[in-house]
Amino acid sequence: MARFSVAGNKGTASVRSIILARADVTVPQRGRVLDYMVGAITTPADAAFDHELFRVSTAGTGAANTPKPHDPADAAAVFTGLDTVTVDPTIGNVLVRIPLNQRASFRWVAAPGDELVWPATASNGIGGGLATAAVTDFSATMMVDGN
Repeated sequence: MARFSVAGNKGTASVRSIILARADVTVPQRGRVLDYMVGAITTPADAAFDHELFRVSTAGTGAANTPKPHDPADAAAVFTGLDTVTVDPTIGNVLVRIPLNQRASFRWVAAPGDELVWPATASNGIGGGLATAAVTDFSATMMVDGN
């Protein structure tokens, strides 16, 4: 499978989601999240946030974010990305929870064979975001194996 990056910002809407990667609606295929990086992009306060990686089962509303291939010779991704979310998708199981001070950046890397997998079902995917809705802006990058 080819590797892609989905990078984006949360924006200031009162939502949980920062970025999402999900199966395409017309040609749904499985994908795997390998790596997730997150940090504050505004002047951070001394505040705690619970960051999460979670399953999603609907598309949500936000800005389309075309996954960028790591190898320019690879074909276009067959999954979609979303950032600047204004309406959260349907959020399911929390797979990873990261309590984090807003002044810190964080990187989560899957152990080989322990990647977070979404099913080949339209609009199902993995999202990176917060445990509760907030207006604080964050930036994140998700590395995905999926094509």
